Formats: sequence, C-alpha cells, structure tokens
Amino acid sequence: MASINTTRIEAVKSFLSELKLHKTGLLGLGVLILYVFVAIFAPWISPVGPNETGLADSYAYPSWFSIFPGYENLPRNIILKLSYEDWHVLHQSNGLEYVEESDLSKINVKSGNVSTVKDLLLEYAFNYTFNPPKRFSGKIPFKVEINHALGSYVRIRCSIVTPKGRVYEVYDSLPIANNLTRLETPATYDARDISLKLKLGFSPHDYLGEKIFNLKGVYKLRLYISIFSVKGDGAVNVWLGVNEFRIYGMLYGILGTDNLGCDLFSNLIYGTRVSLMVGILASVISVSIGLVVGVISGYKGRIVDQILMFFTDTLLFTPILPLLIAISVFVGKNLYLEIALIALFSWMVFARNTRAYVMSIRDSMFVESARAIGAPDIYIIFRHILPQLTPIIYINLVMRVPGAILLEATLSFLNLGDPSVPSWGRMLYNARYAGAFFRFMWWWIIPPGLAITFLALAFVLLGNALDAILNPRLQVRR
Repeated sequence: MASINTTRIEAVKSFLSELKLHKTGLLGLGVLILYVFVAIFAPWISPVGPNETGLADSYAYPSWFSIFPGYENLPRNIILKLSYEDWHVLHQSNGLEYVEESDLSKINVKSGNVSTVKDLLLEYAFNYTFNPPKRFSGKIPFKVEINHALGSYVRIRCSIVTPKGRVYEVYDSLPIANNLTRLETPATYDARDISLKLKLGFSPHDYLGEKIFNLKGVYKLRLYISIFSVKGDGAVNVWLGVNEFRIYGMLYGILGTDNLGCDLFSNLIYGTRVSLMVGILASVISVSIGLVVGVISGYKGRIVDQILMFFTDTLLFTPILPLLIAISVFVGKNLYLEIALIALFSWMVFARNTRAYVMSIRDSMFVESARAIGAPDIYIIFRHILPQLTPIIYINLVMRVPGAILLEATLSFLNLGDPSVPSWGRMLYNARYAGAFFRFMWWWIIPPGLAITFLALAFVLLGNALDAILNPRLQVRR
C-alpha cells in the first residue's frame, strides 16, 4: 500500500512538472482557480442576493459612472430609518403621552369627560443635493389599540415638505376605529402608485419623484398622528415602529441594476456557481455514460456492439438543440433536469472513441494472457483496460465542460433555463427582454459574455495541456 501511494505521489509530481512546461495550460489553470474562488466566496464578494429587487432605481448606472461629466449629479440611494430619537416633535397636545417603549414609540391618550382630538406632529429634515429622482417610497409600521373607548379613532398621515414650503401628503390612513396592527406588514406608499399621482394632481405618466424633488435643498418628512377620544374610562394607544423612507438612486454598485432594480454584479458573481456546476456535472455524467457504453461495446463486440452502436448513432444524428427545447417546454424548467439533458445528449462521440480504443487493445497480449489464466471480464476491464483509458478520460472530462457551459447559456438565453437560478445566459436573456441592447447598456451585456468566454477558454487551454501531457501518441511524436 505504501509503494502504491508513493507511486501516485511521484506521478502527480511528474504531471505538475510537465504542466509547468505548458504556459497556456498554467494560464488556464490559474483562470479556473480564480473562477472557483469566486464561486465559493460569492456571498462575501457580493453580499446582496442576485434576486433581491428594488436595490436602486431601474436601469441604474454603475457607481463609477459618477467620474464622467453628466453623471456626477445623478440621484443616489438615500435610505432613512427613523426611530423614536430621530424625530423632532413640532407639536404635542396636552394629555397626549409620547414615550419610547422597547424598539417602538408609544402614544397614549386616555378618555376624559369630553370628546377631544389630540395631535402629535413629528418632523425629520434632510438635505438633498442631486438631480431629481424618479422614484421614492416609504414604510410606516404602526399598531392601534382602542380599549373601552368605542367611537374613538386614529388617523395617521405622512407628508413631504419641499424647500419652498410646499406640502405633499403621500400617505393617509383615514380614520382607524378598530384595533389594527401594521407592524409586520407596514403601511406603505410608493411614487409609482397611480392613485397617489392623481391625488397630488399629477399625470399617471409623470415620475412623482421628479415633480417633488425638483429642487436642491432641505426637505422635511412629517408624520401626523391624530387621536379622537370619546367619553369613558378607556384609552387609545398607538405604537409607532421604525419608519423607513428611501429615494432610489440612478447610481449603484459595480455594474448597476437591471429593470427590476436587481444588482447586476451579484448576478454575474453567482452565475459563476451555476456555470461551473452545469459544466462539471454534465461533463462527468456524459463521460461516465460514454465510458460505460464504449467499453462494453468495444470489449463484447458482435450483437452487443451492434445494438449499442445503433442506439449511439441514432442519438448522434438527432438534432440536440430542438430536442432540448421541446423537452424544456413540455417537461419544465429545472436546473438539474437541464444538466441531465445536456449530459444525456453529449456522450455519443466519446462512446465511439472509447469503443475504438478498447477494440484496439482487447486483443493485445496482456489481455489474452489474462483470459488464458481464467480472469473474468470484469477483472480484465478494471485491471487492464480502464488504466489504459485514464488519459483520454481526464482529457475528455476537461474538454467537454466548455460545450456544456455554452449549451446551458444558449438554453438560458432562449428562456429555456431555470428562471429561479442566476446564470450568465439568464443575464443575457434579461438584457434582451428588458431592452438593454437598445439602450446600449454594454455594462450589462459584455461582462456575462466575457465571463462565458474566459471560463470556456480556461478549460480549453487546460485540456490542450492535458492532451499534450497524457496522450501517449503525442508523447511518441515528441
């Protein structure tokens, strides 16, 4: 056992020393290691999920565009999370208590002898110095609790005040007369809401952000809480959570965003995982099937060979892409089904090459000697034939990966891949679907194309180096 391990170690050292002589092979190996590193550490390289929408405005430019003239004043992402201590109290009616309670702020009004309206006005000011944005949105988490005070109600409103003092009311809860919680699913408002645009007097086709934030200066976010309390011994309680207000920028990340506001750089990074997994798994499965079929056909010969080769030739001359399209349409779009289909329709050439090689060595002297001493076929195949096939197995494992990667990208580009996983082909499909080609958004189109090219090239360079090192015929010619 020790001698076998020593022999294997020596073989690995010899292979590495041979690989050092092939500069292109080392280059391919280095590029491949870089891709594997990116695939493993994708969550750390890009902490944002590839399917997370609304990170910025649609079709946002990469952040580094700000160094070019005409892009430096594009709107940035502004996210305000306002808790109890962030608000400035402009007005608070007598008899209204406004206190902090855990991560919520509590507003309490006790019922008195007469019906009264208690008001609380909160304000937060922020400076906006960029071009007008297209979109903004907000969340108002709250909880209303009316105890033994039937007829009481609460009304919550939110407004934006421009530097010139113009007030735009963006949210109105209307009177709330029952216990209600909006803590887990906060009340929201969005500049894309057509009813909000009409309420503020604008056209449904207008960008509300451009209309409201059309000036540079100090804007104010105001929150009004009105509590109408009737006679009795009860109380009205209102809890306010952390309010969120955000302006969606037109500059984001390394590669910007797509039409849904997803991070393109994150899709590019996570697409490395999909391409490597598809390429390697499909290559392993196809080479395994081709190896089994080729060895059995070449070793057994006769009727077994004829049946297996008839089946192989039938699949070999079947148009693969239309068949894959038909199966994807009728069966469904699943990544593992896609890998299986790519593998099942790409093993035939390797099977025929393996068959020819096995037929050339099955009648050799060492195989005949093994048969003469009564060695079973399984022993002969595993002990004498498969070791002879090891070089071409390794070479084909590497050389078949680029084809699988390109086929997966083709299927995804045709919208036949799994839509739930980020891939480079899916990025190119989304770019075509969302009009990135017509918008000349080259930072969306070129990176996935280059990623596919360099990964395929890395496997080709490494495969050529392996072919030169492991293929005995090339060694004889040298």
